[in-house]
Amino acid sequence: MNNLLRNTAFKYVFPIGMLISIFLDGSIFSIFGASLSFHAVPNLSFLWIFLTMFFINDDEIHYEWWAMLAGIIIDLFYMGFLGVYTFIFPLAIYFSRWIYKHLPLNIISAFLIYFIDITMIYSLSLLANRLESLTNMSWSFYLVYVLGPTLAINLVFLIVLYIPLQSLFDKLK
Repeated sequence: MNNLLRNTAFKYVFPIGMLISIFLDGSIFSIFGASLSFHAVPNLSFLWIFLTMFFINDDEIHYEWWAMLAGIIIDLFYMGFLGVYTFIFPLAIYFSRWIYKHLPLNIISAFLIYFIDITMIYSLSLLANRLESLTNMSWSFYLVYVLGPTLAINLVFLIVLYIPLQSLFDKLK
């Protein structure tokens, strides 16, 4: 077991940060998503796991399991049943881990990978919901009124939180 897993601060900071980010997702969505004509869906919970994985390159931490746990909590808390986030979050983290090993670790590569991740998460979610007849949203409406604003808000959060979280994780190493 490596030093990071033994680090008490990390053991507490990561789960607490994940819970805070899950609850902030709902609060921020109620501000940006429900009251406007478009639907900007914040995803701080995924961003928290993504940036942790990005800054702490440790194969002993199973980020996919944490992503699945976050997906389960989000599905149950916000949807009331196990849904697509339970499976899509770990898939996106797995993809991120694979691709970021081939790129330099900087804000530009984080931005590009996160852009792809958010696009993948919400596109697969729409596809799954359409297959299950839970929505009849058109792809054109989705691109303009959901994906565009969702990418915008999440990429702004990435840019704003990148340096502070990098500093936090550097202190925890």
